[in-house]
Amino acid sequence: MSVPTTNLYDFVHQVLENQFLIKYFYPWGCKEIENIINGPFLVPEKVVKIAESLFVDPNDNRKCSVSPVVLCHDQEPLDFDYYKDSFLKLGQKNMSKWHSSMNNLNLRWCHPGSLVTHWVLLHSELNSDQVQQYEDTGLFKCAYWWSHAMISRDWYRFAEHDQRLLESHNKIANWLVYAHGVTGKREYRKGFLKQLKNINNVQLGSINTDAVVNSNSSAEYNFEDFTKTNCSIVLETVYDGRIHLTEKTLRPIACGHPFIILNGSGTLNYLRSYGFKTFHPFIDESYDLETDSNKRMSMVLSEMDRINKLSNIEQERIWKACAVITKHNKNLFFSDCFFKALKQELYNNIVKIPKTNLNFNVLENRYQLSADTMNQKQWLSLYWHLKKGNHYDNWYTN
Repeated sequence: MSVPTTNLYDFVHQVLENQFLIKYFYPWGCKEIENIINGPFLVPEKVVKIAESLFVDPNDNRKCSVSPVVLCHDQEPLDFDYYKDSFLKLGQKNMSKWHSSMNNLNLRWCHPGSLVTHWVLLHSELNSDQVQQYEDTGLFKCAYWWSHAMISRDWYRFAEHDQRLLESHNKIANWLVYAHGVTGKREYRKGFLKQLKNINNVQLGSINTDAVVNSNSSAEYNFEDFTKTNCSIVLETVYDGRIHLTEKTLRPIACGHPFIILNGSGTLNYLRSYGFKTFHPFIDESYDLETDSNKRMSMVLSEMDRINKLSNIEQERIWKACAVITKHNKNLFFSDCFFKALKQELYNNIVKIPKTNLNFNVLENRYQLSADTMNQKQWLSLYWHLKKGNHYDNWYTN
């Protein structure tokens, strides 16, 4: 997707007070190891030349092997197994130079020369066994951030002021359903769409039949989709128990639309934790408490069918009541309060992780370093300072 990710991760870097080397996937939506690039970084000026000359492998042109790292995997759901043998995907290029103890690096194969004990893995999912798998490696410390909320505020910023979204139109359907992709993690949508054939009053896809669906579609909205339907049925990226909310959920919020969400159990309670309101008792939201994915989907379809069968007067009462809630949600989404909450979440969840140290076993084997061979005073000073568990920001040299 063509989005300003460089600006997003410049922002991340600044929120974290320039303390980390930022790595992220580029372009947006790519997922191969080769797509991980370096964003901004800062090693203290007094340290950088000495640290690089001492620690950076001369055969590796990537700098800052000693810098603490935040790897931003906040665009897509985590997929531990996909990167399990990533060095094979890299064709084992120049792998012989790395110390034999370095294996199973997973995402860290993007920079196997990094000497820090753990990287911070910035992700965007909750209730996830994937997060636990990364934690269990000992190579990553995981931190959650709802990054999609931050970028969606940019994508949908015009919706805050779009007067067309306030216009009253004759409704052509109760339910608006987008299902652009039905492969991979989104394959569950096939089952939903099959059952959806039994539900009336559905607008499947955009009303704008001339709209071209491509990788940029998620960053756009068509006002008629929201003014001519009553409620969005959000089919999120994953439907495997994880809570992973993307722009798919935030677009109806930005456009002032009620919603029902197919995602992990507890999703609505998670949204409420940020101050958003949901639509009980006007819409039966008991589906969100159901842990069985198949039952949860059936409950959503049943609720759609129940509302369809109500009288026109009863349906109108529901949608008028929901409109009060959508106004609150839209105002919150575009508020400074929500922006500050997202910014604070990013900072708090990373700074609470202990600062990374260097892997001295690998360091000493790779460079064959010892106090005897390191005869320069500054090198010795930095080496022993770090080995004692200290960090760059409290080491000074002439």
